Amino acid sequence: MKKNILILFLFASLSALAQKSLNNYKYAIVPVKFAFTNEENEYRLNTITKFNLSKMGFEAFYDNENLPLETAGERCSRVFVNVEKVSSLLSTKLIVVFRDCENREITRSDVGTSKAKEYKLAYPEALNNAFKSLFALGYNYNGTVYKAETKKVETPKSSVEPEDTPNMLFAQPISNGYQLIDKTPKVVFKIFKTSHPDYFTVQSETINGALIRKNNEWILEYYKDDKPVSEKLLIKF
Repeated sequence: MKKNILILFLFASLSALAQKSLNNYKYAIVPVKFAFTNEENEYRLNTITKFNLSKMGFEAFYDNENLPLETAGERCSRVFVNVEKVSSLLSTKLIVVFRDCENREITRSDVGTSKAKEYKLAYPEALNNAFKSLFALGYNYNGTVYKAETKKVETPKSSVEPEDTPNMLFAQPISNGYQLIDKTPKVVFKIFKTSHPDYFTVQSETINGALIRKNNEWILEYYKDDKPVSEKLLIKF
């Protein structure tokens, strides 16, 4: 008897935890194609998933749709919903899985089963059966708001020499990088951002190379006549 009570208590606690977790999310995102299917919305599974999520109370969207402006850039305000197939010889079994923006599993449905022989009947039936356990959670959005993280963009440090140095170059922002101009003014190089703030790719009329910051100095590296060349540039960002 005590064992049965403990099992019921644990089940209720897990259900409450799953419900609370899902309640943190207003938007549910559904892929247009599941991994085990051969084409988009095969057997109407994606449509059925979106419909059931809306019925639960989520604002559901396909992953190729535009979301409301209020959630623009706030990927972690969304829960990502997937349907997975469970291996079975005698029946069709599906499960609905909810994950957060970091691909951590939040909760999953009970296994939905169908014994129909035709896939066009079995898959929708199994999916709808899987959703029954999710409806039982009583989802209700609790108003949690996820703020978009703002990443600090680092501006490259200038060379240490004063600006009146004759060969100083001045960086002007362009798309994906800067153009470096001399005092003429003339565009001498165009440098383009990479994933590292201390490394740029370089283009000019005569060279293609790399600009690397070493010991707070900007070093231009490129090949000339099949030989490596390295020279210091004085740049004011």
